[in-house]
Amino acid sequence: MNFYKTLFQPMHKPGFLKLFAFALIITAGITFIFIRPGQLQAGDFMMIAWQPGQELLQTGAVHAEYPYPLWTAVMMLPFVMGSPETGAMLLLIVNVVMLAASITLLVLLFDWEITPFLFVAMTLLSVLFLPILSSLWVGQLTIFSLLILVLSAHFYLRERWIWLGIVLGLSFIKPQMMLLLVGLVLLWALWQRRWQVLIGFGAVMLVFVLISLPFMSRPSQLIGGGIGVHLETFLIATSTIWGATMKPGLPWQVPFVLSLGMMIWLGWVWLPFVQGREVPKSRILFLFSAATIVNLVVVPYSWMHNLTLLLLPFAYSLWLVNKMKGTTRAVWLILLVFVTHPLMVMLFFLLSLPSVSQAYQGIPALILLPMMVFFEYKNNQAILLATVS
Repeated sequence: MNFYKTLFQPMHKPGFLKLFAFALIITAGITFIFIRPGQLQAGDFMMIAWQPGQELLQTGAVHAEYPYPLWTAVMMLPFVMGSPETGAMLLLIVNVVMLAASITLLVLLFDWEITPFLFVAMTLLSVLFLPILSSLWVGQLTIFSLLILVLSAHFYLRERWIWLGIVLGLSFIKPQMMLLLVGLVLLWALWQRRWQVLIGFGAVMLVFVLISLPFMSRPSQLIGGGIGVHLETFLIATSTIWGATMKPGLPWQVPFVLSLGMMIWLGWVWLPFVQGREVPKSRILFLFSAATIVNLVVVPYSWMHNLTLLLLPFAYSLWLVNKMKGTTRAVWLILLVFVTHPLMVMLFFLLSLPSVSQAYQGIPALILLPMMVFFEYKNNQAILLATVS
């Protein structure tokens, strides 16, 4: 009985370091159950870091078809100094640490009472999220992007404007992950004259350009010289609205119109915020979450592991559902977890593996968006009713 009470009793002053240590133990334990360090697939690590890194070290340049900005290869050089196995293992360790930090910050973003059960549940749901396991297995940078996303929300809510600009700039190490969010926040900063955000962002981008110049063979490499070829080759297989509609045979105009419509909607919900209207903390998290989902499904350069960033809108939706009562809360909680976890796994084994394509892995994101909008609407209704009464 005492253990049960402790499990659901709010933690006393759960600071970052205490929770981070807790999360790191759980994250590392689960990771090394599913992933054997000596048997890493690490294919993406080889493509993103090892091969271009070795080219930089040996020839002073990277092949023109490298699909990432040149500074990405430069920033990954510390991982390519030893053997490929050593580099992949080092990246796995760094990813586990960044994941634990991301989970800790994610939980601290919300104003719920943090109990041991809540924190363990969030950690388990995060680590066992298929895109997370995929990122760890293939040696991706998406967990770094997750940390940057959570830090962006963290620094905005605490009005740390220079740091907000810096982390927005750092997101361009893997730029396609947060393009819409970065653009909207920078537009807000420009409109509201938050020059510190723009200075922080500009300083990081200047550093990126400067460290890339010595290795640049053509200007297009600054933004990813091979991005066009990559899109042409893999667009129909991406975990986006493009893949989900074009894989069954629909013409490209269908995802184009749908993507345009989603971006127009996103601009409409962001407009009051950009114009300077005061909005509550929860609305900020909604806007960040909405921009994250739309970015993941409309930018036609995204794979299943990129859906790692869905952890923010998932956590926000979970927080909203937790405000509901009784059976309604239980039903929505089950549906929410089903969409993000069992459904993701089912799509992978039933559709992605047989077709050797990840085109349908974006479906959970397309379902999560209207669910989150509905949760936001119900929460706003409840606040309005409470205010009136």
